[in-house]
Amino acid sequence: MFQNKQSLKFIEDCKNKKLDIVVTSVIETLGSTYAKAGNMMLVNSKGEFTGVLGSNFLQNKVLENSKEALQTKKPQYFESIPIDESSGHGTSKYFSQAFFFEDNYGALGLALKSENKTLLRSIKDNSFEIIDEVSFIKFENDKFYQTIKKPYSLLIFGSGAHVSSLISMANLMAWETTVIDINIKESFVNQADTLIELENLEDILTMDLSTYNASVILSHSPKTDSTYLKALINSNIEYIGLMGNKKNMQKTKEHFNLGNDERFFAPVGLDIGGNTHQSIALSICAQIEAKKNGKI
Repeated sequence: MFQNKQSLKFIEDCKNKKLDIVVTSVIETLGSTYAKAGNMMLVNSKGEFTGVLGSNFLQNKVLENSKEALQTKKPQYFESIPIDESSGHGTSKYFSQAFFFEDNYGALGLALKSENKTLLRSIKDNSFEIIDEVSFIKFENDKFYQTIKKPYSLLIFGSGAHVSSLISMANLMAWETTVIDINIKESFVNQADTLIELENLEDILTMDLSTYNASVILSHSPKTDSTYLKALINSNIEYIGLMGNKKNMQKTKEHFNLGNDERFFAPVGLDIGGNTHQSIALSICAQIEAKKNGKI
């Protein structure tokens, strides 16, 4: 929940405009489906939305249910069952619930302040509770359990022109993007969510990097790379990517004793055969996503 930063921006925009919001969540799936349990689509009282859960038919169904939820102030539940069993499409269950500006968005508003906890909602009424622990996303006994997590965060070291495509790709993935560098070249990285300019390179060694999930070093300077890498190794960050040729990357692994560190990827990115800056950005984000989802 809230792992897509576009959802958070949508909620903030609705709050500024004093608009009500309906959240439609996929609560359970069986077989092959476009969206999995936990995916959300948000619709406001003006009919604007963010998120995609499936086909045009399903999109219209969600918009219709959102209107109903706003008018009746009652949760809406429905299932999507394929008419043709040979289509290969699975079955999905959906739960739509309205949250009102005048109530500070109720359970939704409280969930925004309850990171690393679990929101439990009944599909029968508007009752809910927030559990002080992280639970798996699940639907049982007419109750939907949803883990409350902030957006995935990517820390990028370097601010040259080659960084622009990576920021764009990460933004498309709805990750929070932060750029750190000395003498930041803002025109190349102004699409990042946060810019941090260091006065001295060694300042990175005392910074708290525990709030970030993944990092990529793109500074293209051996001394700078080594300092950034030292800071990252001492953090709990779960993905560390370093750009460079295979020979130099092997030397770096040996120097920092990273041969068995499953967080370290160098040269960074999956081998997808491309060599443009866009394909390099795609290969890096694909590798991060695979690591994030336990595929590598």
